[in-house]
Amino acid sequence: MGKSVLRRLTLVLGYALYGTGILVLALWLLFPAATVRRTLEEQLGRAWPDLHWQVEGTGLELRLRLMVRAIKGYQGQAAETPLVTLERLTIQPDLLASVLSRTVQANYQLSIGKGNITGVVRWPSGSDAVRIEGVIRQVSLGAVPWIGSRLGRGLQGTMSGTFTMGLSPASFLKPTLEEARLEVTNGRVGLQRRILGHRELPFTKAKVMVRGQDEMFELVQGEIASPLFDGRFSGKVSLRHDPGQEQIEVQGVIDPKDSFFKKLDNTVNLHAFRLQLKDKPLEFSIRGDLASPGIHYGEYAMLVQTLEQELR
Repeated sequence: MGKSVLRRLTLVLGYALYGTGILVLALWLLFPAATVRRTLEEQLGRAWPDLHWQVEGTGLELRLRLMVRAIKGYQGQAAETPLVTLERLTIQPDLLASVLSRTVQANYQLSIGKGNITGVVRWPSGSDAVRIEGVIRQVSLGAVPWIGSRLGRGLQGTMSGTFTMGLSPASFLKPTLEEARLEVTNGRVGLQRRILGHRELPFTKAKVMVRGQDEMFELVQGEIASPLFDGRFSGKVSLRHDPGQEQIEVQGVIDPKDSFFKKLDNTVNLHAFRLQLKDKPLEFSIRGDLASPGIHYGEYAMLVQTLEQELR
């Protein structure tokens, strides 16, 4: 009796494995790579319409892992150098986690230069909303020239962090960023207008928490450590498909270091400025177009303007 039951269980397991193997083989052989590639290019074009997208190839690997190679975004169809290059994207269903959590889950990994973004995508049962969680590891901002191009200035640094976002079919192009904690190290930002003679802002570390929905994002708990100063900031930024409509509004304080003043002559105005900053930090606000905002220094605005004029 025991042997009969064991034999039947073995046969059932064998047929199940055989059927699963045949299904996987069929999916692998019949995988519509060209159709998937064209669909991805179309969807990327909808989500990121200011770039022309090309996908080099797609495929279905063992264990039903979808692989996408060389996703590139160009300024136009005639452009030769991509502004965005994503070397490899893999998405693989997590069957065990899906069964245990009663949600459809898939793990993903996106390679960008020498860095990557890894995480999980979840489709809760009975909902058409998608939840995406991710970890950013050592992604070079220089590997994504589109960011600097959009801002109209040079940009360097290495980004790491975590994020959680939500998507739904009704708002696929307008995701909800529940929370992102981002940190950029060894960075450098070009300045549209000189600040006390400085053409760029180097920094060892900058971090901020971002939340937002649609096109408006809130910046909170921002901190920056630079050879020029240490600072704290918060604010909001509006990101749109039209660069001319993107806005930024940030306020904060900085504690200047000696190097912040090194390009200035030792004048009476500079002495007065530094004397006043001994007791409190320098307040600032940045407002206007994201690519070319204006900066204001509160009660010290006239004094800073005088120091700027002395440099000319």
